[in-house]
Amino acid sequence: MIEKKIEKDRILYADILRTFSIYAVLMMHVCGARWYSTIGTSEWYVLNTYNMTMLRWCVPVFFMLSGMIILDPKYNLTFKKLYTKSLPRLVIALVFWAIVYRTLSPTMSILLDLKEVTIDDWKKIYLGLIFDIPWHHLWFMYAIISIYILSPLIRIFTAHAEKKHYVYFLILYLIFGAIIPKINAAYNVHITFGINELYSYTGYFIAGYFFAKYDLSLLQRRILYAAGIFIVVWMLAWSTYSAITESALSTHYFENISPLTMILAYSVFVFAKNLISNNSKFDKLKNNKYITLLANCSLGIYLVHDLFNILLGLLDINTGTFPAIISAPLLALFVYLCSLGVVLIIRKIPVLNKWIV
Repeated sequence: MIEKKIEKDRILYADILRTFSIYAVLMMHVCGARWYSTIGTSEWYVLNTYNMTMLRWCVPVFFMLSGMIILDPKYNLTFKKLYTKSLPRLVIALVFWAIVYRTLSPTMSILLDLKEVTIDDWKKIYLGLIFDIPWHHLWFMYAIISIYILSPLIRIFTAHAEKKHYVYFLILYLIFGAIIPKINAAYNVHITFGINELYSYTGYFIAGYFFAKYDLSLLQRRILYAAGIFIVVWMLAWSTYSAITESALSTHYFENISPLTMILAYSVFVFAKNLISNNSKFDKLKNNKYITLLANCSLGIYLVHDLFNILLGLLDINTGTFPAIISAPLLALFVYLCSLGVVLIIRKIPVLNKWIV
């Protein structure tokens, strides 16, 4: 999501998947704004279909796309480059946008007379950076920064591992990083034995490189695709059933690090890779400047987009304004295009273009 490929030719399926993934994230956030408050309505059924089933793969895929680039031995990641370019860019972008959003919150409260603003509201601008997540979607920056810090060590594993070692790791990641933690959370139990170190996004990072490096057989792909389709259907059925019977919403089974989401993300990644890489119809899109541009703007779009979610909220425009089946994708497209416009402007500004988007 962040780094550019060092070779002349772009990885087309990665660029296309990256672009669709950021749009999916934006659409999830548009749907999520009213998903909790509209249970039982026709709007909720549409939002639930989008939010809890069709789009759950997008965030894990972002980590996978970063992993396939950063962990490639051909990618020249030195300690100097990591600590003078890659990490400083991420940290500065995090601090900048944290200040923007945290300043915006009390400022809007004052201007619109929404609530009384205290000194504590202003303190959150810098306290949130250290002791909390300063703005809800900026959690991603903390996760990706931590993985980048570990990446030189992870690259030692990926440089020497054989296919069987990756498979072994991914099995462990599924069991100890996803299944056991979700059982503990969903049923309020504590399974004594576990490997807590596997409960992180690092597994997606390694999975992305594995699926990029190794091709699955036709049978393996079909099994993975079938599992992905089954998971989408099950997610929709279970989330609908639990909401109707319990009049409450639960995301235990659908979180980013959960067995269902994990397998779904793998299936989407592999499907995109094989569909695009093995289809000559896509050859004409290789190194397309517009696809490359959209892919390179993904991080900036992610950082900027909540400004326009806030704007829609202030204007009282949401998925209930007109039918959700249409409004959700259209509002997400609006947020995407507006965010892209801001990013393109920032990319024209010296200094800022290298550090905040």
